[in-house]
Amino acid sequence: MNLSSEVNVSKIPMMARRFGSAIVSLLSFTAVLVWTEVLPGQTEQASVAPLRESDVVRLARSSAPASLVADAAQKVAVSRVRASGLHPNPSFVWARESVNTGPEGGRGSQDLLGFNVPLDISRPRAQRSLAEAEGAWMRVEASLSKTEAVLEAVLAYYDVAFSEERVLVLSVAVENLEEATRVLARRKSAGSASGYEQARLSIECELGRSHLAEARASLASDQAWLAALLGQPRGALLIEADLTLISLEKEGALARTESVGQESLGLSQESERHASRASERAAWAWFPTFELGAGLKRANNAGSADGLGYFVGANMGLPFFDRGQGQRAQAEAARVLSSARSDALSRRISLQVEVAALTLRRAREELERFEKATATHLEKLLRAAQAGYREGERSVVELLDAQRAQTEVALRRLSLHIEAKRAETRLRSAAGELK
Repeated sequence: MNLSSEVNVSKIPMMARRFGSAIVSLLSFTAVLVWTEVLPGQTEQASVAPLRESDVVRLARSSAPASLVADAAQKVAVSRVRASGLHPNPSFVWARESVNTGPEGGRGSQDLLGFNVPLDISRPRAQRSLAEAEGAWMRVEASLSKTEAVLEAVLAYYDVAFSEERVLVLSVAVENLEEATRVLARRKSAGSASGYEQARLSIECELGRSHLAEARASLASDQAWLAALLGQPRGALLIEADLTLISLEKEGALARTESVGQESLGLSQESERHASRASERAAWAWFPTFELGAGLKRANNAGSADGLGYFVGANMGLPFFDRGQGQRAQAEAARVLSSARSDALSRRISLQVEVAALTLRRAREELERFEKATATHLEKLLRAAQAGYREGERSVVELLDAQRAQTEVALRRLSLHIEAKRAETRLRSAAGELK
């Protein structure tokens, strides 16, 4: 019985080449992952439409905990703007005057019925601009929170896809080891295999099972985390992730972006404009306030005919102590703060783009280099191990060592691809593409 013919050592998947010359693709970069968590007494749920990246973005923006907080913060910002800079309400006035002295005491009176209208032109407008500037910045923070929530969800989405790929690689490796164990046991009973080889293979098999159990536990954690981020039940999710990297042309275009697609940057500039307008309006805060009044007057004259007339009046505040200096200082401080915030946000986004682009480029280059460096050698190693074993020049341990090297190479390629895909996702997020 030929062990090399019964144990398919080339069954272990290998990551496909995406750069340079192509090699045989044993793993597909497109992973269709079905999540099932069937409780006792339940049947598996019917198939549902798979979640793609666009679906994850949509669900994250609407259902992620950070997105819900951001939506509430935006409502607070709108309510503050509506409540600020309102003009004072007019007032209704009624008064009765009566004199209880003199020969006709208590018999004569006057009734006043009127309205007073306060006029404050500059200060409410400046206050409203200040509230609009702060409200726009609250929306900036809410937008940043949503962007972070979407980024976290998309990264978790790809973590699940790559975890499934890792489980697949280790599952096939364990299957080969278990098959080799059974074959070697039969050969030992026939007297053509040593006890050392069987013991060594058993240890290797247990190591493989342990790594597989760890990978499955990691996959379950990734699934639970993604479901929690999306506000979805874990047992009802199915995802379809395209794990191919973006083209070099698109990578260069994103790396050169000035973040014009970022919603938060536009809101930051809006906050800066409102703060500048508040500073301009506060320059007139020294202007005195007025109050105008008018109404009807009825006179009840004792011993003579009653009279009906009117009254008008004006009241002007004198800017002796409060000349609007406090509001001007507040508006100027808000203008400086908004400018600093906008500049800091622009630099932060530019830095995120630069770092993500650099990480993606290096990960892509290392993935390409590693694939080129290992593809030929790995194939030679497997062929030599199989041929040597068939000719009796190599032991089963050497054959399994070649198989283990193939698994390690596949996992290393997967690790490099994960790093590149995460950097790509961060680059797209910083450039405002994930929205």
